[in-house]
Amino acid sequence: MSLGTRDFRLLTVLANELHFGRAAEALNMRQPQLSTRLAQIEREVGVTLFVRRPKVMLTPAGRTIVDAGRRAFSDFEAAVEQARLVERGQIGAIVTAIGSSVMLTDIPLSIQRFRQEYPDIGLTLRDMHSRQQWEALSAGQIDVAITREIGVGRSLKSEIIGRQRFVVLMPANHPFSGRKKIALEELKDESFVLFQPVIAPGLHHQINALCIRAGFSPKIVQEAEEWYTVLGFVRAGFGITITLDMPGAPVLADVTSCPLEGLETHSPIFLCWDEERDSASRDLFLNWLRQDSEMARNKARSGAKARSK
Repeated sequence: MSLGTRDFRLLTVLANELHFGRAAEALNMRQPQLSTRLAQIEREVGVTLFVRRPKVMLTPAGRTIVDAGRRAFSDFEAAVEQARLVERGQIGAIVTAIGSSVMLTDIPLSIQRFRQEYPDIGLTLRDMHSRQQWEALSAGQIDVAITREIGVGRSLKSEIIGRQRFVVLMPANHPFSGRKKIALEELKDESFVLFQPVIAPGLHHQINALCIRAGFSPKIVQEAEEWYTVLGFVRAGFGITITLDMPGAPVLADVTSCPLEGLETHSPIFLCWDEERDSASRDLFLNWLRQDSEMARNKARSGAKARSK
C-alpha cells in the first residue's frame, strides 16, 4: 500500500463535504476522477471507506483512517513550521560572552529584548574578561563575544557595534573635581591607578596610547585586578584613573568623575564570531545587535543635532 499526501487530502476533503460534486470542485478535479481514485484507495487499503448511497457517509473504518490522516497532517505541518523556525534561527541556542564594562551600556537591554522576541532561543550569557573571550571563541566554547579587544584567528570576524567614552575618576577633594571636562595633557603630572594589563590588554593599551598622544606616559603607582580595588585606591588618594564611562555604575561617595576632551577619547565595543561555524540563531542575534546599534547611533546623532540648534 502506498498512499500519498494527495490521497489523504482527497479523503479529508470528501469527509468534510460528504458530497462528491463539492469535494471534486474543492480538489479541482472531475467527479468521475474522484470516484475512480477513491475506489483505488479502498482496494489498496482493503476496506470500504465511504458509503455512497443513499447519501455519502464515512464508514467506521473510513473514520479511523481519515482521523489518522488528519493527525498525520497536523504533525507534519507542525514539523514543517518547526523546520522553518530552525532555518530562520528562531529556535536554537547561543552562548555569548560579555565583558563587565559592557554590562553598563545599552547592549544588555538589547539582549533582553532579543530574549523576549525569541523565547525559543536559549541565550546563555557568560561574564568574561576580554582576553578570555577571544580564547573561548577560538576554542568554540562560545558563539559570540562582545568585547573590548580582538585577537587573531583565520575565521574569526569582528565589527564595531558601539563606543564608550573615557572619563577620569579622582578623589572628591582633587583640584580638578567639579570640572565639566579635562584635557588629557592636564594629567601629565598625575599619579595613576590602573587595572592590571593581563585583565584587558587592549583596553590597557588604549589608555596608555591616549596619554602618549597627549605627550606623556602615565605614571602608574598602583595596579589592581578588581574594579572596586581600583576605586578604593583612588578614594584613598593614591592617584587618579582613566576608565570607561559607565552610567549607573556605583561609584564611591568620595570619588568624582569627569569626561575627557577630544573626539578620539572613546573605546570601541567589538562584536566577534567565528564565520566557519554555521548557526542561524547566532546570525539572527548578530543582526539584532547590529540593528539596535544602528538605531542607537541614529538617536544619538538626532539628539546632538537638536542640542546644537
